Amino acid sequence: MKPQIKKLRTGLAGEYFVAARMNLRGWVASLTLKNFPGIDIFGLDPQTGQNVRIQVKSCWDSSFFVGVRHSERHLMNNKIQGPFVFVHMDSINDASFYILSKSEFINIVNTTDDAYFNKPRIKPIKPDYPIALSLKDLKPFKDNWDSLWKD
Repeated sequence: MKPQIKKLRTGLAGEYFVAARMNLRGWVASLTLKNFPGIDIFGLDPQTGQNVRIQVKSCWDSSFFVGVRHSERHLMNNKIQGPFVFVHMDSINDASFYILSKSEFINIVNTTDDAYFNKPRIKPIKPDYPIALSLKDLKPFKDNWDSLWKD
C-alpha cells in the first residue's frame, strides 16, 4: 500500500474509532470528512448541550506528530480549537485512546518540546522541526474521556 493511502486510512480509522466510543458514551459525534481545517469531529453532549471541536491523531507506532512545528509553538493557543484524541492502533487492530483537553495538550507539548529542544547535543537542531508526543508522554491521559468537555 502506498504511504499516503496508509496514512489516510490510519487517520480515518482513528476518527471512526473515536466517533464510535463517543456514541457508546451517549455523546453525538459528527466527522468532518477532512473538509474543516484543524477539526476532525464535532461533538455534542446532549445532556448539557455542550459542543466540542476535536482533533484526532492516529498511529501504529509509538509516537504521534501533533501538527505543530517548534517555530509555531507560540501560536498554539490561537491555532488549537479544542481537545485532542490520540489513537494508538496495534497489530490486532485494537485501539487505545489518550484524551487531552486543549490546555492539557498545550501544556504537554510545551513541556516535552522544551525538554527535547534543551537536550544537550553535539550538532544544533533546526528550529522548524515537527513536534511529536510519545505513548510514554500520553500515558497519564489514557481513556480520560471527560477531558473532551474541559476548557
